[in-house]
Amino acid sequence: MALEDIFRALDQQADEECEQILREAEEHAVIIAADADEQAEAIRQAHLSETERLTRGKASQSINAAKLEARKRVAGIKQKAVEQAFERSEAMLGEVRNDGRYPQVFRSLAEEALAGLEGHAVVLVDPADAERAKATVAELGVDAEVRPELSTTGGLVVLVGDGRIIRRNTLEDRLAKVRELYQATVAEQLIS
Repeated sequence: MALEDIFRALDQQADEECEQILREAEEHAVIIAADADEQAEAIRQAHLSETERLTRGKASQSINAAKLEARKRVAGIKQKAVEQAFERSEAMLGEVRNDGRYPQVFRSLAEEALAGLEGHAVVLVDPADAERAKATVAELGVDAEVRPELSTTGGLVVLVGDGRIIRRNTLEDRLAKVRELYQATVAEQLIS
């Protein structure tokens, strides 16, 4: 029996050592699993942070692109509105001669264009303004020949010194100057 007791004691000792090894292995496995979970969470957080950074970058790019596109559209709309406003103004110029104030407007344009000139001048006008121009030149006492050779909605062009000095004072020229000077202001007024 003594041998059996030794074997039983050895079996029991082996069982206890196996249980101890299993417990230590389980504890070690728990530690390894916890460490793996921490590393996995760190990796997940790093990927999440990188994904958020990339997403924010792409979202920012998309927003900036959309803002730029919106600005381009608004600028296009403003430009079109300005062009339409000046086109309407130009179309309205065609009716100026029918306005009772046109004779005074023509006279003012002529006075301005002929002011301070010395010597003989040539005044170019639209055929519709030929008689009015002759009368105005005579009233102003200017040495000028009136030629109905211009196509304009109103106003005149003055040539002096064999055509070297030119003074343009037509309604179209005035509108072009206004357009240059006030295009931005007109755009603001049309859009606001």
